[in-house]
Amino acid sequence: MTTEPKNARPPQQPTKMSVCGIIGLVLGVLSIVLSFIPIVNNAAAVLGVVGAVLGIIAIVGTFRGKKSGKAIAIVGTVLSVLAVIITLSLQASFSKAIDDATGSSSASTSASSGSNTADAKQSKQDKEGDLDNMHVSIVSAVKSDNDFEGKPTVLVTYEWKNNTDKNSSFMALANAQAFQNGQELDTATYGIGTEPAGYDANSLVADVQPGASGKTTIGYVLKDDSPVTVDVTDLFSLNDDKMVEHKFDL
Repeated sequence: MTTEPKNARPPQQPTKMSVCGIIGLVLGVLSIVLSFIPIVNNAAAVLGVVGAVLGIIAIVGTFRGKKSGKAIAIVGTVLSVLAVIITLSLQASFSKAIDDATGSSSASTSASSGSNTADAKQSKQDKEGDLDNMHVSIVSAVKSDNDFEGKPTVLVTYEWKNNTDKNSSFMALANAQAFQNGQELDTATYGIGTEPAGYDANSLVADVQPGASGKTTIGYVLKDDSPVTVDVTDLFSLNDDKMVEHKFDL
């Protein structure tokens, strides 16, 4: 007859995977993807905070030995925190661009009030010319890759010089539009990793110092194969006739 040792321990039950860790990882991945999309990244910040909290709960649980999946919990927490940081950084950039635009508008208004009406009224400038706050050249408009919805696009390249007295971006100074058959084209959004060659999404909001030059690329969704007319005006101006314009055959 056999007897069990007095100090024998019952067999340990295998720990279960942490549900909080799995949910935190899913929210972390989702929030990091959404954090790069303007406006939508507001939701990314919320998802990132929730994912980080769940990830921390999961990590604490794994240290206590109640749950497994420490690596998943850590990855989810890191991704969630990064999503919040990226969202806050991008929103700060957009806020700065709006502030710069407001300041440029005030400067433009003051300059316009001291000039004669006859001198202020100018004809349209073909392809390259001076606006109130910048010198701009419409370099090219080339048919490009499809956007994230599979629609054809045209990639327009602008070269410009900041003529203000403060750091400013193309977005803060210029109102750039493209037309086909008199109808305005929508701005194109490309999928992550599928951007066309030569396209730089950051060039629209990147600041340029006073007197320095920059290069900006913007994609527009095509309606058909007809010529594309591109025009650029000041974002804020009392002179609507001050424009740089050019028509491109695709």
